Amino acid sequence: MRRKQLLAGFMAIIMAAGGITGCSGSQPAGKTGENEKVTIKVALWDYSNTQYYKTMFDAFMEENPNITVEPVEFSADEYDNTITTQLGGKQDFDVVFTKGTPALSALILQGHVLALDDFMAKDDSFSKDHYLGLIDQLQLDGKIYGVPFRKDNNMIFYNKVLFDEAGVPYPEDGMTMKEYHELAAKMTSGTGNEKVYGAHVHTWPSNIYNYARRIEAFDQLDKESYKNLKPYYEEMLSMQDEGVIQDYGALKASNIHYSGVFYNQQTAMLQIGSWFINMCLENVKDFNWGCCSIPNEEGIGNTNAIGGVTPVAIGAYGKHPQEAWKFITSVCGEEGAGLLAQTGIVPGYNSEKISGIFDSMHEKYPNAPENLSEYIDVDKYMVEQRMDKLTKEIDNILQEQHSAIMTKSVTVDEGLKQLYDRVSEVQKQ
Repeated sequence: MRRKQLLAGFMAIIMAAGGITGCSGSQPAGKTGENEKVTIKVALWDYSNTQYYKTMFDAFMEENPNITVEPVEFSADEYDNTITTQLGGKQDFDVVFTKGTPALSALILQGHVLALDDFMAKDDSFSKDHYLGLIDQLQLDGKIYGVPFRKDNNMIFYNKVLFDEAGVPYPEDGMTMKEYHELAAKMTSGTGNEKVYGAHVHTWPSNIYNYARRIEAFDQLDKESYKNLKPYYEEMLSMQDEGVIQDYGALKASNIHYSGVFYNQQTAMLQIGSWFINMCLENVKDFNWGCCSIPNEEGIGNTNAIGGVTPVAIGAYGKHPQEAWKFITSVCGEEGAGLLAQTGIVPGYNSEKISGIFDSMHEKYPNAPENLSEYIDVDKYMVEQRMDKLTKEIDNILQEQHSAIMTKSVTVDEGLKQLYDRVSEVQKQ
């Protein structure tokens, strides 16, 4: 009898142990228990000199005491190459910040990041609607791979004091390129070191093609749309010939930064991305400034926005994908967006709260306009460069042809024909 009782007790212990093992083994891969402490590795750039990262990460860890965030920082200038090399060696980054759609496309094609569709489908608290169409633009082959952390709208920033002194009305939404040209001509004055240019156009190709891209008349992946850039190049070259904007070749040779031209009141208008809001808040103290939507051939007003996006992805070799998703929805959600917006940086996430933050900027920064939210909360955001395996290669060709056109090494027609032919060759491969 005693032997049977001992045997029964022993079997009960084995079964209990087996039950515990069974529960542990049935837990989904990458998902930790409620109280198990984990560390997620987050690959990014500029962590050391950007306070909002630290604030966001600390807030996330306070709300999720079982998750420690370990930032892994790389040089901003070399980030795209470095992160590709690191992930090529299967580094176990749980979260990967990327600099834009070309960089994200490359990581997807090499299998370095995970598709997010299942994470989104299982998370009832997540809504694509807060990202103004950008989530769907972060698809490749029908799957979504990133959530927008930041986004930008290319706009015209202008110096109100210069316009007031000249007695010229401020720039408005819905200007045609001809009207923009005429306005810039009116605001051009002086000579030599005292010259004030009516407008300033930076040297990136996007400083031309974004005019057409905003109204969906240009797409890098659609060769047939290249001809739509002709009137924009012709207008800019005409403005350059008249001395209304600075010469492209001189800007490239001297490596002049657009910010100094605006800060020093050497231009009445500047076409640049909405990241410049943050820079103006911190650096413009001597004059009031405003902004409006960029012009276009059709005179379409402030509807679509056009700019770059900073997507955040889940690393394919990370150990904690569920925690990574939780982190991404925090920093890319309303809480993280609020911290970004307070610095004047436009977050990927959009809501009335975020719009309110931008509209209240002038209370702390009296030089800022009162209507910034009009250029943050628009109908739709367009990414400058669509997701595709050839995006980076096509962008390199576009940069070369842009330089050739702006330096008049080729005519506009010749440059756009060469662009068409070169991209055609790449797409055939």
